[in-house]
Amino acid sequence: MGARKLIFILGFLLLYVRFAVAESTLGINIIVPQVLLDTSITAITVVDFKNLLQDACNCKVTVNGKTTKVNIFLPFVTDSMAAAPTRFSQAATFPYKHVPAHQYEWQHAIDRKGRYQLMLNASSFQGVSFGMYGLLQEKLDFKFLHPRQTIVPHFKEWPLKEAFVWKAEPLFDKKGFHLHTQHPLELTEQLHNGNMPNALNDVKAYIDWLARNGQNYFEFCLLRSVNKKEWIPHATAITNYVHQRGLLAAVDVSLHMIQQKTFQLYGSSVNKKKQIAANLEWLNQAKWDFINMEFSTAEFIGGNKKKKEQLRQYILEWLQNNSTTKLMGRQHVVKHENELGSKKHTANTTVVTDIDKQRGVLAHTVMFYTMSEEKAPVYENENLRHILSFMLEEHKQRETWYYPESAYWITFDNSVPMLLLPYLQARLADIDTCVHYNIPGHITFSSGWEWGYWLVDWSIAQWSWKHTTNGKLQERAATMYAHRLTDSAIHTIFDSTLQLQQQYLKDSTLMQWLTAMTITDEIAIKKVANEYHPRPDWSYKYIRNKASLAQIEQLKATVVPQLRSFAEKGLQLAMAARRKQPAMLDTANLNAEIIDGLEITAWRAYHRYYTLQYIMAKRMAAITKEKFAADSLLLQAAAIRNHCMQLVDNRERKYRYSTDLIARKRWDYTAYHFGYLYPVSNLHFWNREEQQAKKNQYRPLFMNIWNIARIIGLVK
Repeated sequence: MGARKLIFILGFLLLYVRFAVAESTLGINIIVPQVLLDTSITAITVVDFKNLLQDACNCKVTVNGKTTKVNIFLPFVTDSMAAAPTRFSQAATFPYKHVPAHQYEWQHAIDRKGRYQLMLNASSFQGVSFGMYGLLQEKLDFKFLHPRQTIVPHFKEWPLKEAFVWKAEPLFDKKGFHLHTQHPLELTEQLHNGNMPNALNDVKAYIDWLARNGQNYFEFCLLRSVNKKEWIPHATAITNYVHQRGLLAAVDVSLHMIQQKTFQLYGSSVNKKKQIAANLEWLNQAKWDFINMEFSTAEFIGGNKKKKEQLRQYILEWLQNNSTTKLMGRQHVVKHENELGSKKHTANTTVVTDIDKQRGVLAHTVMFYTMSEEKAPVYENENLRHILSFMLEEHKQRETWYYPESAYWITFDNSVPMLLLPYLQARLADIDTCVHYNIPGHITFSSGWEWGYWLVDWSIAQWSWKHTTNGKLQERAATMYAHRLTDSAIHTIFDSTLQLQQQYLKDSTLMQWLTAMTITDEIAIKKVANEYHPRPDWSYKYIRNKASLAQIEQLKATVVPQLRSFAEKGLQLAMAARRKQPAMLDTANLNAEIIDGLEITAWRAYHRYYTLQYIMAKRMAAITKEKFAADSLLLQAAAIRNHCMQLVDNRERKYRYSTDLIARKRWDYTAYHFGYLYPVSNLHFWNREEQQAKKNQYRPLFMNIWNIARIIGLVK
């Protein structure tokens, strides 16, 4: 053997020995009572916890091995301990669905030999599971930000150097997410079709995300397009895994809602109760903990109140006699007097009987508005304070949860797209309101995760817990979890962008000019021209064809400067963030995604700035009888759209689910037959606005992508 080769081998062996020594000095041992290994809730978490730690430290992690550098002690738990009431169930004076108390406490100490000793205290299997994940995320810098993306830290030494006592208390008994699969979201197909490749694993990955983030409730919309003969085994596999992870499983159905292919408990008026019983029996095979039921025919349709209450009582009695499933129902943001078919000035009251107390309610709000702020011009409302009043009143007589949105798909944010940071501020403010009034549940209505909207869901999940270290309460802020992902150089920029959007889009109501128009915005029939999202007092059709000179001048003096100012400032902030973003961090792609979202939001304002000026110039030319000479305005809008298409194309290459699934036309179980980001894939709404301005076409069916008859339930 040559001398050089011998030296190389010896050098390699030396490096190996040094690495092995370094590895063994850190070893981590997890001391686990057998009862935790015999219970799926904790057994699954122990394996996951061990593997995650191993990935982070690149060291030996053992379960019930020999004492080593880091020793993690998990508590002994029994079923009787988990049966103890929580502070929420103790306070309830009505039927209440029990969940085990799941607060936890970690004690971290260093012994005389320099070994790190961590001891977990929890009284339920769920508490142990949440405690293990909480340690990883809150103390060891893991980031469970997306079902398909986890940031794993890397350390050669144990990063916790100081002794501490850390307590984590859930702010809500039930906390989790509703996936609004009436829309073609990331998991809509997988939830409805067990034969789709990797369907169950995709759903399990989301359930794991919930467990890792301290959530205990999973819900989605069931569609009537599902294959009833094949679906129950798939649904049962889903609920089994939900329960194995210690979570609650819920399905969203309707009594007889016709819109968006919602699953109906009865389809015809003949033998309604027989149909309802048959469908409940079919659903009950999958062992749901909750059924969230829609009792209206559509969101703006009321009436038949007495008949609906009779059917609701029948359903409550059936569930009480045949299952352990609890019935929930939501209160829409539409006021009772604004519903079609409802009598004006009639209070929406229900006689609360003993059987009626069995059901719970969810108080729903929409978009990035809170339930307490003064201005929330959505769904024909001035604000959403009636939802707050409803929630507080119902909280006295039944189990009541808050049910806000983290995105709003159709024509408001992620379908345009715009990354609207005020969602963060609004959701945290509403959580604080719920905590103040001891509301026991917080279920977030989720509408897609790309373009940075995973950040809103992830932040909400973390805010559902209160953390105290050595007696000091952790302070919370709207951008705190964004800060954990972004480099410190852009923290101030991110905060400034949030305040800019809050000031212009919400406080100054500029949002009404940035949303895309819905069919109801452009339809000529007043009774169905409902204002779902904020819209201008003057329609674009009116500005183009009927506005007076004074009205045009008013727009020039108010709206146009606001659009330009917001666009300029927003773009300056986005470009500053892009320049300062480090390229080599693990979170670089996440930073880029957020910056792309903020940049395209600023460009959206610029695009509207030019299209609005174009139609104003057209109107001015008509009023003054002068030759139109402002084609360059529309060319500017088109140039902005083409530039933003490059942002879209780049972002699509980084989508976490395939573009064919979430960003292309295809058959699906929903009423849409394309992925939820299909309108983004070609910036449809931007192009439509240019063509409307150019051709003076403001009909709701102009360049329409919606199958209206299918969406509202007139055809299959």
